Amino acid sequence: MRVLIVGCGAVGQVYGLALQQAGATLGLLCRPAAVEKLERAREQGGLPLFQLSHKHRKDPIVHRLKDYQVIADAAESQRFEPDQIWFTTPSQVYYSDWFRDFLRQVPSRRVVCFSPEGSRTEFLDESMGDRVVFGGTTFMAWQSDLGGGGAWPSGGGAWPSGGGGRPGGVSFWRPPLGIPLAGSRDACREVAQLLKQAGFRVMVGSPGSHSQAAATAGMTAFATGLELSGWSLRSYRKSPWLRRAAGACREAIMGQLPRTGALARALLSDPVLSASFCLTAALLPLLLPFDGEKYLKFHYTKTREQTVLLLNVFMKDAIGRGVPVTDIQSLLQGLLGAS
Repeated sequence: MRVLIVGCGAVGQVYGLALQQAGATLGLLCRPAAVEKLERAREQGGLPLFQLSHKHRKDPIVHRLKDYQVIADAAESQRFEPDQIWFTTPSQVYYSDWFRDFLRQVPSRRVVCFSPEGSRTEFLDESMGDRVVFGGTTFMAWQSDLGGGGAWPSGGGAWPSGGGGRPGGVSFWRPPLGIPLAGSRDACREVAQLLKQAGFRVMVGSPGSHSQAAATAGMTAFATGLELSGWSLRSYRKSPWLRRAAGACREAIMGQLPRTGALARALLSDPVLSASFCLTAALLPLLLPFDGEKYLKFHYTKTREQTVLLLNVFMKDAIGRGVPVTDIQSLLQGLLGAS
């Protein structure tokens, strides 16, 4: 299987490592500025990745992503002749003309979009047919130094220097959660088989499934409220932003569901969601084998444009279903005012 990964950041490297271990022939499409760096890393033994777990907080398992072809543009992608193309890019890429133009230029049997907002038909055109599979990412991956924030576990000597005394490479944590897929039966079966060979659990849903979008809505609202509370989980539990974030979560999820029964409405009530957000803020430091506050600050600061896009998408969906969006609007105003 020949797989082209579009997006060579932390998430793309973790998928690349898994595909390498599954025996796939791997191509990494990157920006021209990154070609030399990736080629040099390959010549020096590969890109370092460090797998954390509760057992390996200070002594991560060290991996090397080394068997890959560096690709800089659509013409080189065509010559690579991929069987599958995996997009691990920010959401805004899927709404761009470049995305559609690239897929017209580079034929492949399957296209996998790891889109946080779930399967959205506005990404697609007729030329893509049934070859597109939408997937969700249920692991966490980040540059080991978190932008110099020092959030990697202390006491571990396994991280190589990334310059300035900071560790280099990518760190990641794979909790025991399945990768959600949605699309046609044949397309999902082929992608699921490869993911399973790479050691992932897989959950296959029907086309148009809203489960991934609902999960993203919750995480996006939670992280936005945390940012507006100064990135402190302790402060967040007492902040008025927690209740607004919980309300935004309810509005966003209601905008994804075609209908809601009595149980769903009860679970999505403000008291239940506020209590859930408060409990999450309290337990998160115990559940993660790394500094969750610093990770969330690094990740969501870096992906601010994606967060704003997602909140706007969820607001549009909610309005389309007649759901009030007062709290989503509050989060957007707070986020844009803070930028």
